[in-house]
Amino acid sequence: MNLWRGDSMGSERRRMALRCAAAGLLVPAVGWPAIAATPFAIRRARFGLLEDFHLPKADLVTLVPFTKVVFQESADCSLQPNGMVRINVGGLYRAVLGLDWVAQNGTDIDLRLYGIRRKHVGAPPQPTLKDDRLASADIPGSDAPRMARFQGGWAPGSVPLGGIVATELTVEPPGIVAIGDMVMAAHTSVADGVIGAEAADALIVRGRVVAADRIRVTIYNPSIAGGVFVPPGELRVLAMNAVETRGESADAWQVVHTASEVLKAGEMIYAIGRNKGMANDYIQATDTTFLQIERFG
Repeated sequence: MNLWRGDSMGSERRRMALRCAAAGLLVPAVGWPAIAATPFAIRRARFGLLEDFHLPKADLVTLVPFTKVVFQESADCSLQPNGMVRINVGGLYRAVLGLDWVAQNGTDIDLRLYGIRRKHVGAPPQPTLKDDRLASADIPGSDAPRMARFQGGWAPGSVPLGGIVATELTVEPPGIVAIGDMVMAAHTSVADGVIGAEAADALIVRGRVVAADRIRVTIYNPSIAGGVFVPPGELRVLAMNAVETRGESADAWQVVHTASEVLKAGEMIYAIGRNKGMANDYIQATDTTFLQIERFG
């Protein structure tokens, strides 16, 4: 029989079903004891550096040995003489690593790797490739060239067949380019709408470094027999340092943390760092360099 049919008997049965459902929903509220909130706490310990830590050489994954206790709310973990942190009480944990890398020319954030590792009970005391990677960040290197620029007016005038007109200028900021570096140059009047497509295609605009921060820009006419008159316009120059460098940014504070991890008593947590391309990189002993261990429950 259809419980939801439109006749009077069906309507009465529907109302009865709804009353029973409502009564059932009220049972937990009136018949079950209230459940108290589960106590929950986070106990933290933070460890830092007493002095700056220098990476021993390039392209070497290195233990970052923490050397001081910043604060500690329990004995769940303890700092070890080798700079690792020992888990004393098993449970649910999270680890947070902050590194304050120094800013220095050519050795900054590019090509750096840093992370948090776990060493199981009974494993060799030194870091190994078999240790668990709980969290890692690998910063790619872009190795972009440093730039100096100029933007200003220039009136080249007439450029005869086989002739060259030239100007010299100084790019900013100083100290970036020297002889042997690269230059790109353009003039707003060397354009189809100003001198015609044939002349614009024929003229060759180029620049080169003639001294530190000094650029010579030339316009050469290789093929227009009657010459070309280039009216005043804006000269734009981009000079690039061609010497290999990496980095060049300000102080780099980088933070990474693990997911919630079940750790066993006797396991070790430690931090690692590496600069793939440059030696003499180092981590500063500041408040933003730390390894923090948090236990939940």
